[in-house]
Amino acid sequence: MPAATLYYFPLSPPCRSVLLLVKELGLTVNLKEVNSLTGETRTEEFMRMNPEHCVPTLDDNGFHLWESRAILSYLVDAYRPGHDLYPNIPREKAQINRVLYHDLGAFFPKFFGTIGKLFTGAATELSEEMITSARNALTDLENYLIRNDFFAGEKITIADLTLLPTVCSAVHCGLDLTKYQRLHGWYETCRKEVKGFPEDEALAIQLGELFRSKVPAGLAALN
Repeated sequence: MPAATLYYFPLSPPCRSVLLLVKELGLTVNLKEVNSLTGETRTEEFMRMNPEHCVPTLDDNGFHLWESRAILSYLVDAYRPGHDLYPNIPREKAQINRVLYHDLGAFFPKFFGTIGKLFTGAATELSEEMITSARNALTDLENYLIRNDFFAGEKITIADLTLLPTVCSAVHCGLDLTKYQRLHGWYETCRKEVKGFPEDEALAIQLGELFRSKVPAGLAALN
């Protein structure tokens, strides 16, 4: 069976989380870069796959899936079922899913969604409301790590891979992560243990440079 194709934009943290998983699992996946900012996800061909015209989008031999957290769990279940990154143990899987849902419903929109307003021009500087929202989102992550070294236990799972690109991007946009002791410790461990971290960090650096071109002070207001 031919390899699946991942449509992605390199600077996107959700896309990068899928790339981290592909690296961890040693999967062979065709990569096709598309830029949603220039309309490449609104072509007739792309919207037949994904009417929501977003990335990442996976085409696994005619099975089309979008939403990075869904793609993360699908790839493990489909290609490496039972892998430690997403084990077939109901309680462990439930803990991982809890973090995935938190990232989707709370952390990413509160943190990167807020910061994203500066990328799109919807805001020109961080307001007090935006700063409060971003800090609260980081504190919530800090609290997740009170009992465990990783977000869903004592080993890396897709719960960590979904969060790592966003946190890495924030660091390279100027966030001083040392103010969040547990989160900083988790990040430093991931730097050493996640196979695809060097490539992901290189993309985070690019994102940080783009961010600072729009907001020279970066995320200093959060520090």
